[in-house]
Amino acid sequence: MQMTRLVFAGVLLVLPALDGCSKPPAEAAAPTAVAAPPSASVPGKPSREDARACDLVTPQEMSAILGSVVVGTEPGHKSSGKTECIYQPAGGVSPYVEFSVEWGEGETAMGAMGAMGAMGQGKPGPDDPYAGIGDQAKSVGTTLWIRSGEDLVQIVFSGVTDAPVKAKKIFNTAKARM
Repeated sequence: MQMTRLVFAGVLLVLPALDGCSKPPAEAAAPTAVAAPPSASVPGKPSREDARACDLVTPQEMSAILGSVVVGTEPGHKSSGKTECIYQPAGGVSPYVEFSVEWGEGETAMGAMGAMGAMGQGKPGPDDPYAGIGDQAKSVGTTLWIRSGEDLVQIVFSGVTDAPVKAKKIFNTAKARM
């Protein structure tokens, strides 16, 4: 009886191992080379996934546009589909500019702005200081929203004089690299 129990216990211990051995081995997936699609991008122009806002408008370019030396920093994280750069003087508080691009969000954001009545602002007219920037531009407070094709560009100004003229220069600099 004792021997039967030992054999039975041994069989119970060995069964899971035998079950694993009785299954056919999983086929090893053959490594496949995935060819990158031919790039239609301009040499030296980063892909959307790799584009950095601080490269679309460099701190040196932003300094020239603002007429004051600024340093560009990127937030510690990069969300999917968005790149951002914050330009501020090494000492002091202004001029201060936040520049960001959200790939593929232009129509959605501008549609939402239109649905909200552009936060109480009227339709842009010929006297709109931001007319002619991108495909569509709307200003809400210190933030300028620009639709460029399917993309959304946002520029936030603080302590910047003549923001409309500088916004056009910032956008045109970035657009050449987008």
